[in-house]
Amino acid sequence: MKKWLVVIICMSFIFTVGCGNNNENDTTESETTEKVNEETKMTEVDSEMKEPSEETKCAYCEMMVYPKDHDMGVFSAQGITSEGNSLFFDDIGCMLNQERMDKITLEKYVRDYNTDEWIKLEEATIVKAEIKTPMNYGYAFFSTKEEGQTFIDDLGSEKASFSTINDIDEVASHRHMKKMEKMKDGEGMGHDDKENHEGHDMSDEDNEEDNHDSH
Repeated sequence: MKKWLVVIICMSFIFTVGCGNNNENDTTESETTEKVNEETKMTEVDSEMKEPSEETKCAYCEMMVYPKDHDMGVFSAQGITSEGNSLFFDDIGCMLNQERMDKITLEKYVRDYNTDEWIKLEEATIVKAEIKTPMNYGYAFFSTKEEGQTFIDDLGSEKASFSTINDIDEVASHRHMKKMEKMKDGEGMGHDDKENHEGHDMSDEDNEEDNHDSH
């Protein structure tokens, strides 16, 4: 009788331990599933980036934002607010100045120069080059450093070099201050931007000033 009692107790112990392991495995599997679902959700959000229409204007300077299929569309930028709203910009400096003006932080996206696809600004390789962009900032963005280096090699190191967000922000900040000064003088919000926008006439003096601001 005692032997049977010992057997029953041992079997109960084994069954309890087994159930505990199963519960632990179930919890681990549940956590893994939730993590995968969350990563998938993030990927889906990134894949659902919005696109500007032909009527979209820059949130900062109110100039035209070029669509993806336009030659200048590769320089358009997109900022997502904390509420999930998309703001579009015709050039990278305008997006940084919008943050400066509104004292906000946007989730910032730019287009890959080779594919036109949206990439996060913080993850992009930035190249400053002697190229025409909508607001004459002259920055191109790449998904990898290798692609950026190929662009520099093709254009020539005397005409292109790696750059940083801080470099762009320094130029943008200078332009923003000039705009604020013009507003105080009653010249209007978009006066300076319209002079700089691609497609508008620019004097040699304006071009020299932009080139100076970009270095």
